[in-house]
Amino acid sequence: MTKNVRGKRLVCILLAVALLLGSFSAAAFAQDGTLSIYASYRIPTGSVRMTAHRGYSAVAPENTLPAFRLAGEYGFWGAECDTAPTADGVWIIMHDDTVDRMTDGEGRVVELTFDEIRALTVDAGSNADAYPGTKVPTLTEYLDVCKEYGLHPVIEIKPNTPVESLDSLAALLGAREEKDRFVLITFGRAHAARMKTLTPDLPVYLLMGGDLNEDFDDAVRFCADNGLDGLDFCCNWDEAHVRSVQDAGLETMVWTVDDLATAETYYKMGVRDFTTNALTPAKPSGNILQRFLWKVRDLWYAVILRFRAIRGKAA
Repeated sequence: MTKNVRGKRLVCILLAVALLLGSFSAAAFAQDGTLSIYASYRIPTGSVRMTAHRGYSAVAPENTLPAFRLAGEYGFWGAECDTAPTADGVWIIMHDDTVDRMTDGEGRVVELTFDEIRALTVDAGSNADAYPGTKVPTLTEYLDVCKEYGLHPVIEIKPNTPVESLDSLAALLGAREEKDRFVLITFGRAHAARMKTLTPDLPVYLLMGGDLNEDFDDAVRFCADNGLDGLDFCCNWDEAHVRSVQDAGLETMVWTVDDLATAETYYKMGVRDFTTNALTPAKPSGNILQRFLWKVRDLWYAVILRFRAIRGKAA
């Protein structure tokens, strides 16, 4: 038997072992029942950037300081938020145009003052009863939590935000010493173009939903023409659309990826930035045997990545 054949056989054996280990841990959950990305044996350990959608919204009310802190504790790369200005110009964190769904109050964000919104209590969302007295945070408070936990702030600017108010947002972000960690996303094309002009050093991504039709090519051209950095797209796109974005020299982010099969599909397409409600980058809890299996898997991935690097240099 030649050395080449023996080498291929060894690789096949190691791959079979890795797949077997992966199958043993395919239902690996964290203590709170959320599924760990480590349960996928098709995504190498540490090779993706995971962003918690509206904070870790699977275990705490969305867009609140507890959700952002939990994102940090679970080891997410980033924490996504939604921001818009109040009637008196304070940038707060709220997904909806109104405060109705998430708080005990009513009214449109842009028509309420900060003091009026601050007087409300968040009473909806995951495990809301476990976080009594939670208030709607400001953008500054969110940034402070991200800085404390080493999270990358992924800031969505709501499309109903007056474009003229973006100057104050750019000033707020520009005054932060950790601004090189920020990522800006928005569905609003005027907002994206304006923020790229005001903050040229920050990555700015155009958000797109699942309805492509004739808007897709136009969106790609818009990003290129305005110097945007990429597209943050809904997770029902097919490979042809994803590849065309990448071929245009744009980065790709995908939302909202809440199962391993979807994550593996987009990883295979070359996407490395996932926004998620339910998956976690934290290693799952388990017994001694399970923890040993994770150590073996980590070692296996390290060997594979090293082998690919050597093979790439040889080529």
